[in-house]
Amino acid sequence: MRRRGRERRGRPAPAPVAVRTAFAEAEVIASDASSRTLLLDGREAGVVDLKDPTRLTFGYMRRIADLIDAFRPKGSSVDVLHVGGGACALPRYVEATRPHSRQLVWEIDPGVVALAREHLGLRAFPRLRVKVGDAAELIAGRPDRSADLVIGDAFDGPHVPAALSVAAFVAHVRRVLRPAGVYALNVIDVPGLEEVRVHDELMRAVFGNVAWVAPPGVLRERAPGNVVLLGSGVPLPLETLRRRAAAAVPREQVLER
Repeated sequence: MRRRGRERRGRPAPAPVAVRTAFAEAEVIASDASSRTLLLDGREAGVVDLKDPTRLTFGYMRRIADLIDAFRPKGSSVDVLHVGGGACALPRYVEATRPHSRQLVWEIDPGVVALAREHLGLRAFPRLRVKVGDAAELIAGRPDRSADLVIGDAFDGPHVPAALSVAAFVAHVRRVLRPAGVYALNVIDVPGLEEVRVHDELMRAVFGNVAWVAPPGVLRERAPGNVVLLGSGVPLPLETLRRRAAAAVPREQVLER
């Protein structure tokens, strides 16, 4: 990775940049004057706006932000565990809207963390704790009832890593969450939704309340796309989420399981 001298905090090095990390071919490109896109093996893995951290480009991230907004009012604090960091768009959103929150980000790829710090403006958010490591191993060390939200956004190619797709991991997530906490998991799938159904079954085994959020075409198995699965031990704020999803562009839907 070429370094252009030490950058001042919050001022990332100019895009574009390309580097081979331990896990992927990674690139950072300038989407527009203030936005940067992280590509991993050619796939968009994250977009951040260096001037406006509340601007979320991906629809699934906006739906998770809807959950955060429904869960805890802006200006209050929330304890969040992020499984998968990437460009850290959602952690920045939480920090910008709830600056007294405690957040921990787990990212398995040290090269991605370096890119986020040097080229994606992560140094401007010194309160964000980022730990390099495998979430499947780290989760066992987290205290019981220590998080309000666990957000899963980690991938091995287009799939949720196998080690995060087992009952033992989801049981740990349930243990780490407080009684009213929510597990939000991003899954990319194709018509048939086989991977989504695997995670739905895992969630329903430990959570009494589960819902899916996705575009109508994805839920009807007519198109590939992102599905956000939500699991909680208490009723989810479905009406609020439905209103926000229905008003989204493009429109999305909430399906209670």
